[in-house]
Amino acid sequence: MDIQTLLALTVLAGAVVYTAIRIKRNWKKGDADPKCDNCDIKEKVEKFKTES
Repeated sequence: MDIQTLLALTVLAGAVVYTAIRIKRNWKKGDADPKCDNCDIKEKVEKFKTES
């Protein structure tokens, strides 16, 4: 094997590992946005709708 093939395989392996780590991290985290967990905007919108 020449140096270009080894370099390409190394980059490919790094990309696969990086992608697997990102998928694993996102799988555990889920779709919930932690910034919106303590947000009371939904209650305020509902209250505003019922008052109008």
